[in-house]
Amino acid sequence: MRVNLNKTIRAMALALDLAEKSSIKDKDIVERVSNVNYSEHEFANHSRRVAYIAMSLSKFINFNLDEKNALYISALLHDIGASKGLKQSHNSDAFIKEHCVLGSSILELFPMFNNMSNVILYHHENYNGSGPMGLKGDEIPLQSQLIRMADLVELLYEENIHSFKQKNLIISWVKSNTNKIFSKDLVDMFVSAASKDMFWFDMENISIMDNILDRVSPNLDINLDLAQFESIAHTFSNIIDTKSNFTARHSRDIAELAYKISSYLNYPEEKCLKMKIAGLFHDIGKLAIPSSILDKNGPLDCEEFSIIKSHAYYTSIILDSLDSAKEISTWASNHHEKMNGTGYPNGLTSPELSEESRIIAVCDIYQALTEDRPYRKGMSQKEAFAILDKMVEESNLCSKAVSYLKSALTNQHN
Repeated sequence: MRVNLNKTIRAMALALDLAEKSSIKDKDIVERVSNVNYSEHEFANHSRRVAYIAMSLSKFINFNLDEKNALYISALLHDIGASKGLKQSHNSDAFIKEHCVLGSSILELFPMFNNMSNVILYHHENYNGSGPMGLKGDEIPLQSQLIRMADLVELLYEENIHSFKQKNLIISWVKSNTNKIFSKDLVDMFVSAASKDMFWFDMENISIMDNILDRVSPNLDINLDLAQFESIAHTFSNIIDTKSNFTARHSRDIAELAYKISSYLNYPEEKCLKMKIAGLFHDIGKLAIPSSILDKNGPLDCEEFSIIKSHAYYTSIILDSLDSAKEISTWASNHHEKMNGTGYPNGLTSPELSEESRIIAVCDIYQALTEDRPYRKGMSQKEAFAILDKMVEESNLCSKAVSYLKSALTNQHN
């Protein structure tokens, strides 16, 4: 099995946009230098527009293919450190610096294009040296400068206002920051690109037309093998699990459980790896859920529970865009379905649930029961299986899947 890199990056960018959309509304992030208010922005299509703007500007620069690839991927993933930064920082300056540092460290683990780490680190630098790292002028990587401009232009752009009503204001704002935030050369490039109606029509429609981003993106026709795809899944599982105070290793531990059961059942190694990746990705939809709900130390009301149930839906939406990973998407997004049809989001019943989906569901519940949380100690294996057995009796879980987990864990200790 091989997975297209371009589709993988776009899927992960969607997850990051959902994370910012769900988290930043609760903050008051106003950037001191640009005076842009992040908390007033809609982030649903942020990464796609930033990539579009950056790649449109790159046409004026003689980048080689590797540099274009790095710019494109960095633009889509530029906020990869934001969801963790939002948890750790309490003011605008701290958040901006922290998410650059975190994003850079995360991308150091990326399976290819490792030079993107510095691009992300410096994507909030200002041309006059007033950015968080203090670089100025040509010290700032050119790709970082392009993403800086694209990021701020997108933050200024208002999704629900027609472009002709705002384009002149945005162009004027960019010009007013010549030699402060942006170099004169970069401003000239933007003015040239933004002078065309096509640029603004694309900005309006990029959320519903994939071919708009395709038109300006490099030919990133690269396929990831399972090991590389697993590496990306590990990176995002860490982001997923650190979004909540309650889930320090949840996804990674489920991935290991799913792999153990798969190995015990003598699945082919490729399928075992797919099960591990499904475990790593199963909660990626939680990036769309506000932390105030994920971290609530107490029972959820009906509205909150309805919102948290949507995470399985978002897992499906994010992963379904990976054409060659349909099995992984199905197994991951079905982890809250029940044998008797009372689960979510699709209310599937026993005949509609594959063995793999049933196994991931059992792993999820077992891991949730046995892991420590800030408000309680994890259960013993015996206590957890008592609950799982009761859920089998109530037709919530598959008896075979529970027995597979018992046997795999017993086999591990023999």
